[in-house]
Amino acid sequence: MTTPAAETELISIARRLIRIPSENPPGDTTAVAEALTNLLNVPNVEIKRFEPQKGVVNLVAIVRGAQAGPRVVLNGHLDTFAVGDPAGWSTDPLGGEIRDGRLYGRGAGDMKSGIAILVTVVRELAQKQSQMQGELVLTLVSDEETGGTWGTRWLLANVPESRGDYLLNADAGHPRVVRYGEKGVMWLKLTSTGKACHGAHVHLGINAIELLMAALHDLLTLRQLPTRLPEQVLKAMEEAREVSEQEGGAGEFENLRNITVNVGTFHSGHVANIVPGHAEACVDIRFPSGFSGEEIKRLIAERLSSHPGVQWETIPGSETEPALTSPDHRLVQCFLKHAREKVAQDAVANMRVGLTDARLFRHAGMPAVVYGPTAFNMGGVDEYVLVDQVESVCQVQLAVAKELLSIE
Repeated sequence: MTTPAAETELISIARRLIRIPSENPPGDTTAVAEALTNLLNVPNVEIKRFEPQKGVVNLVAIVRGAQAGPRVVLNGHLDTFAVGDPAGWSTDPLGGEIRDGRLYGRGAGDMKSGIAILVTVVRELAQKQSQMQGELVLTLVSDEETGGTWGTRWLLANVPESRGDYLLNADAGHPRVVRYGEKGVMWLKLTSTGKACHGAHVHLGINAIELLMAALHDLLTLRQLPTRLPEQVLKAMEEAREVSEQEGGAGEFENLRNITVNVGTFHSGHVANIVPGHAEACVDIRFPSGFSGEEIKRLIAERLSSHPGVQWETIPGSETEPALTSPDHRLVQCFLKHAREKVAQDAVANMRVGLTDARLFRHAGMPAVVYGPTAFNMGGVDEYVLVDQVESVCQVQLAVAKELLSIE
């Protein structure tokens, strides 16, 4: 086990944050926000605290450079998944234990280590305020795990400093892959209504499960639609494919360029000898740039129009549009350059499979990159990150921020 004497300040901060619970639900981030306020209480850092809902705390820390220049916004979320049953863990889920080069705990990867990285960047660059050309703004938000309504969405609507020229996010990722875009998402609830009867008299009933299965079969054809991603993005994805799939798993390329449909839940029936009269399913649909949410709804309606016994609706709060920053953008190329210098010469840039708050900044017109350490067992037992990855990601994030703010 690593001794305290061997720890860098960065890792010490990450461990401290892991030890402060901020599970969502319930989503109370008061305690971790207080700890971060103390960590950011250093010269040249102005701290603003916002609490749009009780216990849902957002922090905005600002370093105003001595000279004019761009506003570089850093973003990370304070809330984590729930711990669940701690009996399944081999370590204390809120202990921040280091073992064999791994830092364990709920939120270690998603994203207490990422927060520690961003805080370290701010603390270090605050000492160089006299050299800074522009502004450095750190947005630490709540509510990310449940959509960001009272976190990033609220800040973008109410706090002008949260908007800038660049967005740097350190959420869970892969140090060899710079992530510049995310797919759109829509969740559906499908309900079928049949006619219940005894299983021996099927001629008198209408099976709701069969109605719903037929509708889902047609809905799955969305997967077959050709991609509409821009050519330069597809080219960049193809170039990144080999390295990116080593980190994200075989099949990632097809996932990223196509519409995906996942039937996540299916509920119906009680016993085998009754024809079910009601069935429900929930479906996760993800779609790349080139499609809009409204078009996806039209395509869904077309496929389900021949199933009058099935009704569908979008689940409130589930919808988000796709968003990407061009792989040729200065921000992406800046990250790529420093990742290749400091982490791996074969580092690449690619789209990202899962959602982050970076999409909300892209929707607001800001170029955005997600670059963080790998989160192993994210959301499960024994979540951990590799200590050396946390250190190397911090070096890259720091180098990018310095370059954008013209700091030697």
